[in-house]
Amino acid sequence: MADHLSREELKRNELGEAVEASIHYAEDHLRTILIAVGALAAIAVIGWGIFAWTSSRRASANDLLTRALKVAGAPVEAGARPEDPVNPSFASEAARDARAKELFTQLDEQYGSTAVGRVAKLYLAESARSTGDRATARALWEKYLAQDGTGTVAGTVRVNLFQLDRDEGKGEALVASIQKMLEDPAKPLPADLLLYQLALTYEQLGRAGDARAAYRRIVDEHPQSPYLGPAQQQAGPPAGD
Repeated sequence: MADHLSREELKRNELGEAVEASIHYAEDHLRTILIAVGALAAIAVIGWGIFAWTSSRRASANDLLTRALKVAGAPVEAGARPEDPVNPSFASEAARDARAKELFTQLDEQYGSTAVGRVAKLYLAESARSTGDRATARALWEKYLAQDGTGTVAGTVRVNLFQLDRDEGKGEALVASIQKMLEDPAKPLPADLLLYQLALTYEQLGRAGDARAAYRRIVDEHPQSPYLGPAQQQAGPPAGD
């Protein structure tokens, strides 16, 4: 029994010593503990602040995009109201386009790293291409793809770059690039679209036989393709017919 009691007493003593040691530790390290707790609270506050800032930034980007789109689609009429926030109008297309470009440039500069802000690059690139500034259009499209290389919009941007390459006489390099994409298991664009772009490029290069072969692949390999109609017209009869 004495042994049993001594073991129980030993356990109680060990527990008491552990509690006492914890109290002493807390007293000795109170400043450190408070700093740690304060740090956790600060992290929570910072996290909330980041969320609030991000939400506010997104809302501001949306507002600016809405303004820019309204201006870009505004009518040209007498008695223009260019500063009207709801229904702006302009005295000339040049004035409208200049103001739209200002707003989209602002959107790109302030929010260009966001999904909303990236829309500005698309408008500015198309605007640059329409005025013959291919270098600016290319730079903006390539920057867009560097930020977001997937999805339907990215696909449209890639097709725009294909056309730009053809316009600039880079057809042979484009053929090699598209063929490489076709061989890649993780194609950045659907195979039938790539084949169609390849055929268009061959046509521009005067390589009619290669163009027909690309169209034929669309007919044979992609019977549900939206390019099937023009492919059938250009492919000619199957080999051996």
